[in-house]
Amino acid sequence: MHFAVCSFHILIGNEGGRLENIFSEIKAILPMTEVAAYYGLHVNRSGMACCPFHEDKNPSLKIYPQNYHCFGCGVSGDAVDFAARLYNLSQYQAALKISDDFGFNLTKTDYVPQAKNVLDEKRHFEQWEKSAFDNVCKYFKLLQKWREEHAPKNMDEQPHPLFVESLQEMGYTEYLLDILTV
Repeated sequence: MHFAVCSFHILIGNEGGRLENIFSEIKAILPMTEVAAYYGLHVNRSGMACCPFHEDKNPSLKIYPQNYHCFGCGVSGDAVDFAARLYNLSQYQAALKISDDFGFNLTKTDYVPQAKNVLDEKRHFEQWEKSAFDNVCKYFKLLQKWREEHAPKNMDEQPHPLFVESLQEMGYTEYLLDILTV
């Protein structure tokens, strides 16, 4: 990631450490595309991604250089809005989180709650789900193959263990495929 170096203006007032121009400085320094990527969003070449703010199987979130807009659920905003919405933070806390995550170190006196990366968890689950579906499909095809190849030729023949397994596991495997498909 490449950033322009810029100084942040800090005012100390009656309320303690209060930051002036945080939002405009973050917007000037940090493109929305880099914030989205840092927080785990996979943006395709056309600037589209699956929206983390609603169930989205097909990309409906457009990432522009300075902001974002979801054509599915209608949310839009800039990098600070994105972090605030993603981690359920105030705008100020989100700005501090971005500052901390990207190494700007605006202030050490303010607490920014550490939120887990929900996009990484979602992506991890989706990868697991795809892997599970692929494996269950392979097993289902294998069961079908065993049923055909190892079927007894006559009533007196002892059934092959793979044929028996195919009979026993086919129904449950179909059930798993139905679950993973939905």
